[in-house]
Amino acid sequence: MKGRKQQQTAARRSKTRPLLLICTALVLVAVLLVGGGIALQLLGQPTKPSHPAASVTATATCQPSCAPKITTFGLTVEGHQPEEEPQSTVGPTVSFTPPLLGASTELSNPMRGPQYFGGEAPPPGWPLTDRYSRWCWREVEPQKGQINYGLIDQALATAAAAGYTFGFRIMPNFPGHDCLPDYMKGVSYNDQRYLESARALFTALAQRYNTDPRLSWLDMSLYGCWGEWNEACGGETMTPENRQALIDIQVQAFSNKRFFMMVSHQDSLNYALSLQRAYPIGIRIDCLGTPGIGGGKEVLDGNPLAGARWQTAPLYFEFCPDADFTQALQDVKTYHASIIGDGGGNISGFDGLNAQQKALLTEIYRVSGYRLSLKSISLPGMLLVGQPFTVTAQWINTNIAPTYHPWQVLLQLRNASGVVAWQQSSQVDLRSVFPGEPLSASDQFMLPANLAKGDYTVTVQVVDPNQYYAPLELANQGRQNDGSYPLGTVKVQ
Repeated sequence: MKGRKQQQTAARRSKTRPLLLICTALVLVAVLLVGGGIALQLLGQPTKPSHPAASVTATATCQPSCAPKITTFGLTVEGHQPEEEPQSTVGPTVSFTPPLLGASTELSNPMRGPQYFGGEAPPPGWPLTDRYSRWCWREVEPQKGQINYGLIDQALATAAAAGYTFGFRIMPNFPGHDCLPDYMKGVSYNDQRYLESARALFTALAQRYNTDPRLSWLDMSLYGCWGEWNEACGGETMTPENRQALIDIQVQAFSNKRFFMMVSHQDSLNYALSLQRAYPIGIRIDCLGTPGIGGGKEVLDGNPLAGARWQTAPLYFEFCPDADFTQALQDVKTYHASIIGDGGGNISGFDGLNAQQKALLTEIYRVSGYRLSLKSISLPGMLLVGQPFTVTAQWINTNIAPTYHPWQVLLQLRNASGVVAWQQSSQVDLRSVFPGEPLSASDQFMLPANLAKGDYTVTVQVVDPNQYYAPLELANQGRQNDGSYPLGTVKVQ
């Protein structure tokens, strides 16, 4: 009896032994498959498609067709990757890194750099962008209610012909000049007739120019010596309440324009900077090149609201006579100035400067404002129509201030003839690209099902949503006549 049980037990063991061997073999197959997949990924070599306008890197990915086949104990098992969500692209991811321009190559972008309105000669070949002027009140309104629109229209036309915009100030007091209209002579700053006349003037101007794209900004006007909101040349001081009312008159009339506010009265400055507007109010400071920047340094250092303003609105510095360019360069960098005014004749023409002054002035202009470039852009090297794909771009700003204009970044696919076959807007806000702080932004796009299959050139173009300015110049090589930047080639399937 005992012998029979032992025989039965041995028989059962002999029957289960092949099953155990098969299970063990399957475990070994799984281990080999996982290890093989890792090894293949480790051994995969990146490929580098070439394009004359950009260097390209790619990361290889093993497809199911390259997985191994293993035969063990008479069983053939095909290797496969772990199951994932359906992929919208095939092929490697490519990264385009367009080369940068040299630092000495100046860019003709708006709302930055020098503004000359005094007739001095700028550095030879230097691009002058937006235009500016200031007039006495009587020049703009020679008779009560009669506006000299031709004066402003001509200035706007000149700026538009150059492809840029115009800004102005209206002065009630210009020492040595008869600045007020005859009907305003003897009217006090604190007389309600002054505010009423100011309102009538700005209402009339705004009806004509508030939506005119050629007019970009205004200085806060109609108070103080040279319209600078100070009493340096004498005269009456406007009350804080009336100064606030004068600010309201101007910003309410020109709701669609940017303003620059002076710094002499900090209560008025703070009120202006606290206003919530589509185009936040910037700061204008005179006497660049002097130790205190005309009192502006004390304000920027001691007033947190003013000191941080460069992050959301431009700072406009203007030279005083006999400016120290070394001091000016230091202050432009420290306070993140965007626009540098000549002061209407306060500096010499470029040919009248010595070699050191020329080098310093050129550097002041070069570093002011923003200088944006595309560092890299990554996307799948093969795209499927009707399927989503992700594009990641990295932007850098090598100057001292951001741009304050809402530029629109377009990603385009262009065919062999250079025609845009597809384009979409990125969600990136270039106003958020701060100096020394690269910004990485990802967008998800989808190609339409009717897009023809084939090879396309990936192109970036940065345009003005108002369709006024020319496309933005980036500090990258390869700019085309239409302001676009071809980066490299992808395939559409």
